[in-house]
Parts: sequence; structure tokens; C-alpha cells
Amino acid sequence: MMILSVPLLSTAAIVSFFASVSLSNGHHEFQSTACRYTLLPWTNFAAAYGGLVAAVLAVTVHLLMFRSARRAGQDPSRGWQSMVSTLFFAIACLMVLLTAGMVVVAHMDAAEAAANIGKPLCEG
Repeated sequence: MMILSVPLLSTAAIVSFFASVSLSNGHHEFQSTACRYTLLPWTNFAAAYGGLVAAVLAVTVHLLMFRSARRAGQDPSRGWQSMVSTLFFAIACLMVLLTAGMVVVAHMDAAEAAANIGKPLCEG
């Protein structure tokens, strides 16, 4: 059962990353259409932080399972389940970096919008 958690968490991180990118692009498009700065919705933060948490949990669960198998005297790199978990562990490591970047982007967007709230975005 625990072996399935790494692929599921990694997949959740991937989905959250793409949702975060989509929400960020949507916010920029909305601001451009409205010709004014608007505050960043909470959903942008939820998607960004949710992806980061899922990726970190996937890495942590894999490492704990690997360590637990070693302590039990088993070969943790044996079997197809281990290979799948290791593949998704590598993906989760990449997703930690990407989702952390989206957290930074969300905070940068929020800071820019908050600093310029009430100012027109479009010229003219």
C-alpha cells in the first residue's frame, strides 16, 4: 500500500504544478484584459504550495521505505514495485524544484500586484 503513495504523490505534484502555471497565466491575462492590477487569488497559493508539499512527501516516503527495507534486511531495489517507486522518486525530486519555483512566482506576482494596486496596467 505504501509503495503506491510515491507515484500518487508525484502525480499530484505534477498536476498541481501545471494547475499553478495555468492559474498564474490566467491571472496575468485577467489583469491585461481589465487593464488594472488585481490581487492574486488564494487558489494560486494553494496550487503552488500543494504541489510543493506533495513532491516533498513523495521524496520523504520513498526514502523512508528504502530505509525501512534496508533495516528489515531486504533488498530495497528488487522488484518492479521498487523500480516504479524509484522512477517516481526521481520525478518527485525534479518536481520539488519546479514547484518551489512556482511558490516563488506566486509570491512575486502577489507582491507586484499589492505594490501597484489601484494603478492602471494599460497605458492610455
